Amino acid sequence: MAVEVTVAQAVWRDGVGAFMGLVADCFPRRESRETLRETVEAVLMGLERLNCWTLAEALGHSGPHRLQHLLSRAVWDHETVREQVASFAVGHLADGQAVLVVDETGDEKSSTDAVVAARQYSGALGGVGLCQVAVHLTYASGAGSALIDRALYPTRDWAFDDERRMLAGVSDELAFATKPQQAAALLARARAQGFPARWVAADEV
Repeated sequence: MAVEVTVAQAVWRDGVGAFMGLVADCFPRRESRETLRETVEAVLMGLERLNCWTLAEALGHSGPHRLQHLLSRAVWDHETVREQVASFAVGHLADGQAVLVVDETGDEKSSTDAVVAARQYSGALGGVGLCQVAVHLTYASGAGSALIDRALYPTRDWAFDDERRMLAGVSDELAFATKPQQAAALLARARAQGFPARWVAADEV
């Protein structure tokens, strides 16, 4: 049993190391790279709830400040990290019968300060509520599944409210698009990256 645990730990350590090697150049500061590694390790611990507070507690930090800084203020190349993570996942999951799955879901928010947060319908909430909605793209195969892309959905009111956009620090790149349009853009991006898939699955949205 002890040998099995030691081998599993080595495989785990090598896997995280390989992943960090792919994205290291996206982080100009060593501190940010180290915080990312800790964050990845904490996310994979199987915690019941995932937020900066629970992750920080699992890591033994005194508070969530380092993780919050990484997500909100640290400088790093988000899009290149996303591309590298997606390629890493697909490289391990592709089996010739993979499926791309498009879905939209809401994340409940306590205030409208969150980017694109608005009162809108969300199946995850079971009705209308204050939430942040995003369209997600998942790569699924017999070997497992992984989220490989996402797009925040701004309502029309939110997208065309210049003052709210300015206060939230949102660039003009986040323009209004319907959820099917966002899904099409995610699929086009996956195709451009050469991800092999036999089918695309989605619900009625």
